[in-house]
Amino acid sequence: MSTLDAMFLAAGVLHTNATIADHLINAGLHYGPGILLTASLTVAWRTWQRARDWHHDRAERRHYTALAFRLNRVADRADAFLAMPRDLVNVRLEALLPADTDHSKEDR
Repeated sequence: MSTLDAMFLAAGVLHTNATIADHLINAGLHYGPGILLTASLTVAWRTWQRARDWHHDRAERRHYTALAFRLNRVADRADAFLAMPRDLVNVRLEALLPADTDHSKEDR
């Protein structure tokens, strides 16, 4: 972006702001300050709603991304586990069981 483009962009923004301010002044003079108060409250309320929705959407995306990451890790571990020879799988599963497991006792 050249300096000339930046100047044209700044001039456009200034013109837009001046036009909005002009319309607000005309509306205030024509309709009274109540319409300006109502309009500003409406804009503030809609802005708050959009910010709240954006925050909730972002939180949901973060939650689902973390969930997908955990599921992907589980799938990778399962694939690695199932790629092992059957004897090694059995040895590893037996090593995960505690040595003193006695299922015949009902209460401990």
